[in-house]
Amino acid sequence: MNIEEQFDILYPILNNISPISKKNWDIAKVHFSTKTLNQGDHLFYMEDRVDDFYFLITGLARYYYLTVEGKEFNKSFAEKQGHLLSSISSVSHGTGSPFSVEVLSEFTTLHISYKKLLELGAHYKEWNDLLLRIYENLVIKKERREEDFLLLNASERYEKFLEDYSMIEAVVPNYHIASYLGITDVALSRIRKEMKLT
Repeated sequence: MNIEEQFDILYPILNNISPISKKNWDIAKVHFSTKTLNQGDHLFYMEDRVDDFYFLITGLARYYYLTVEGKEFNKSFAEKQGHLLSSISSVSHGTGSPFSVEVLSEFTTLHISYKKLLELGAHYKEWNDLLLRIYENLVIKKERREEDFLLLNASERYEKFLEDYSMIEAVVPNYHIASYLGITDVALSRIRKEMKLT
């Protein structure tokens, strides 16, 4: 897939989040680059300084934290076209990312530097509005995840995972899913057996 085909995928997705005229899109396109990774590669590691916003074109990825003991905890997954992958604390404050992003399948993104996005936002209201909508969506997603952990039991969290990540469930190992749900592999196996999924 060439970069113009990738732009054809990304533009309507961003335009749906917040309207961007073709003129303003064409102005911004020259600042995007494409990046392709293979399964097992990392988009970035914990403690790396992240400078870009990466928008998913094809593939799957997981965000995960790593404890000092070497235990991994999955934060989130990326599987929908247009999904933003980045570390907001890193791009905005120049600090190391608190988590890593591992690629789970052949993976392509279009990326643009956060600094350039801010410059576009300063000159063109449409890009500023898009950034605002993106941040709002990230906050809403975080609130819903916190709500799920506080109000849903493990079985209910798994059912919601199956609704939200239908594409991922079939290809991601159960131990990754269990980590995301905050339960053990054994507990997930028991839930799957109760739901007659095994």
